[in-house]
Amino acid sequence: MQDFSDSVQIIVILGPTATGKTALAVDLAKKFNGEIISADSRQVYKGMDIGSGKDIAEYGDVPYHLIDIANPAQEIYNLGRFCRDAWNAIADIHIRGKLPVICGGTALYTAAILDGYRLPGGALPPRSYDTPRIRQNPDAPPSFTPPFAVSPLILGVLYPRKTVRERIAIRLDSRFDAGMIDEVKQLHDEKHVSYETLESFGLEYREISLYLQGKCNFEEMHDQLLNKIRQFAKRQDIFFRKLEREGHQIHWLKEGRDPDPEKLIRDFLDNKKIAEPSFRLCDHKNPPSY
Repeated sequence: MQDFSDSVQIIVILGPTATGKTALAVDLAKKFNGEIISADSRQVYKGMDIGSGKDIAEYGDVPYHLIDIANPAQEIYNLGRFCRDAWNAIADIHIRGKLPVICGGTALYTAAILDGYRLPGGALPPRSYDTPRIRQNPDAPPSFTPPFAVSPLILGVLYPRKTVRERIAIRLDSRFDAGMIDEVKQLHDEKHVSYETLESFGLEYREISLYLQGKCNFEEMHDQLLNKIRQFAKRQDIFFRKLEREGHQIHWLKEGRDPDPEKLIRDFLDNKKIAEPSFRLCDHKNPPSY
């Protein structure tokens, strides 16, 4: 991979589930000659469309990366593979003079980029009693180190918690109407993805798999799933607060619009000084109402 003497500017779009991150990322990518890199541990899998919220139709002509690149019946996509794929995608987009836009709901994947995760792997080095040995997995690919630094502008979509809960419920029902149960059934019956594997993907795929196996009725499945998605949103909230406490500046945008994300990106790309966020999520128990 090409060496980069300077850090690569990237945009990171984050926020709780069901807050319109994808739509915002696509809109900004169109306006700033960007390409989107999905930071989502389930969107990598082919056939997992409705349940993972790929929303491919929203992308239009905007190129995207790390979507539909793995077979859920045959592969386990993990953090190590994501790191290699994501940094390759960032480099490729940057070399072609475009703007990498990271968007997705998997906290671990986002943190791996923002914090430059280094992952040990490969065979252990020869034993040397004067040098400590790092525990590594001999069956894993060689150790991964980010090949260059990134300079992120982090934009967060902010809604009051009550609104997020309502949006989650509306989106869940729309996904059922779109055929999410049939999608999971097809993955099992036609794509030969075992129920055990489907359950390991969590949330929609786990609960619907249990329903298809007759372990609960529809109402029980629906209510359990709604509750778990809302719990997931709370865990995402905890992650965002952790990022802020660790020094990452997140510019929270009320409903994705205020402050103006386009002005923030223009100033960022022009290397102008950007004022520190006036609002930090970690300083508030609940997002403020407005």
